[in-house]
Amino acid sequence: SVIAQYLPAAQAAGCFSALEGLSGGSVHFNAGGREYVARHQLASPQPGVSLSRHFRALNRMPQRIAPRPVCLADGWLIVEWQTGEVKSQLPSLQSLSALLYDLHQQNCFGWRISLLPLLEHYWLMAAPERKRVSWLRLLKKMKRQGEPKPLRLAPLHMDVHAGNLVLQPQGLKLIDWEYAGDGDVALELAATMAANNICDDSLIRAYAQWSHIPLETLTRQAARWRPWVMMLMASWYECRWRQTQDRTFITLADEAWSQLREKN
Repeated sequence: SVIAQYLPAAQAAGCFSALEGLSGGSVHFNAGGREYVARHQLASPQPGVSLSRHFRALNRMPQRIAPRPVCLADGWLIVEWQTGEVKSQLPSLQSLSALLYDLHQQNCFGWRISLLPLLEHYWLMAAPERKRVSWLRLLKKMKRQGEPKPLRLAPLHMDVHAGNLVLQPQGLKLIDWEYAGDGDVALELAATMAANNICDDSLIRAYAQWSHIPLETLTRQAARWRPWVMMLMASWYECRWRQTQDRTFITLADEAWSQLREKN
């Protein structure tokens, strides 16, 4: 019904297929000779995450960075499909840092990313047998400390990994903007490094050249965010394990907890 209303040129839609991904809930289809992605609102949305914000974020981004949204209706977000190559590994850090800098130069969305509500939500949603005292202690410690003050506030994507990067003739484009919001550019860098196992300062060094932020300052700020990012990843995996019972998430959670312990 949403397709019929918002894609009137399409007489019929066909070839529906579920898209792989850790979050799930997305469908690829074609209609009227064009391809689209439809995402349904999850039954248990996370704090600060909604299709409404996803739609607004895409509307505010230039098409060289993000796909064009078609509509948001009846709990469905429909977005134009991005043709191009999705590689299993990151592109060059120079091109990735250029994309992130371009993103961070855009106008802010108007809503802030706050990690603490997410961390508390994941704790509540995790499987009881996986809730350890050390996890709760660390969560309380972070709550007392508070999140680092932003070095430079900008619109963030917050889910940058190889699977969300589409290589097109015009350059790189980011997809899946459900976690987008305004935050510290150093948080984006820390999250990207953690999600892609970047262990050196190569991304920070490349980004510092674009942004003209002193390398030492940027490195120090990204290090402040790293425990928050690792905690976020570990907690998210724990929550997804309970939802799906897919043991892949147990493995990912254990790896994240191990890295977090090494840094504390």
